[in-house]
Amino acid sequence: MTAPPIVLLTDFGLSDAYVGMMRGVIHGINPAAHVIDLTHGIGPQDVRHGAVVLADSCRYFPTGSVFVAVVDPGVGTDRAAILLETPDARFVAPDNGLLTLVCRQYVPSFGDTKQPGLAAVPAVGSASSVARPNAPFPNHCRAWRLTNPDYWQHRVSATFHGRDVFAPVAAHLSAGACADALGEPAPTITALSLPIPQPNGNTIRGQVIFADAFGNLVTNITADLTDQIGATAGNPNATVAIAGHTITGLSRTFHDPPGHGLRALIGSHGRLEIALVDGSASATLGVGSGAPVVATAC
Repeated sequence: MTAPPIVLLTDFGLSDAYVGMMRGVIHGINPAAHVIDLTHGIGPQDVRHGAVVLADSCRYFPTGSVFVAVVDPGVGTDRAAILLETPDARFVAPDNGLLTLVCRQYVPSFGDTKQPGLAAVPAVGSASSVARPNAPFPNHCRAWRLTNPDYWQHRVSATFHGRDVFAPVAAHLSAGACADALGEPAPTITALSLPIPQPNGNTIRGQVIFADAFGNLVTNITADLTDQIGATAGNPNATVAIAGHTITGLSRTFHDPPGHGLRALIGSHGRLEIALVDGSASATLGVGSGAPVVATAC
């Protein structure tokens, strides 16, 4: 059988050599590895952006894929390096909340700020906060702290664990290494304290979680939630409010209806988005991650 692919997600960009070095390390350990670049355009040190893109994308890859997710403002500190194994894939990442929304696919309340047993603490280099759950690990999942240096590069930089820890671990996994050999079982995992929007009557209050390369504002309000209150493309009385602007009606596409101006729609992420026809909603409205969004249906 063909080995599962290794999928890379980072905030490294492509102007430096970081991604190329990670690929070189992987192929040096497993020349047969198939490496896919999911994205290297995550906002610098934006753990929340990485968590959203990772969780929204991983379902489109073959079962058993090995994801290497590196958005790591705490690199070199005492934050752990972990391997998360779910029924569908394996994830190699820093234990800084980057895997929060992957875990929510199995435990919907994981990381919810209202979940009992979560105590918020500051996140290194991030405006978000993290929380350490004092609850059992998500059902059907297992995790290990990557503590065995036999599976790392022989010299580990304090500032580049993507190359020296995460990439070699992923390469060994793709070549058949046993997870138990990589380190010690982890009973808990760090979670970002991300609120889960909830309908209140005919209203949902959420927030922007990132702006994509087109300037579209992607929110934490999912299609399931807008459906619950009837804020759909078929309801002309649905509204979306953001940054002092109110958009009437949800569009089906970016050019529906014809014309110019702001549009609210359910995008390919399955989330409510605010877009500007042939322009950047983020730049025009002057908002980004964290901006409040209110969806209402009458």
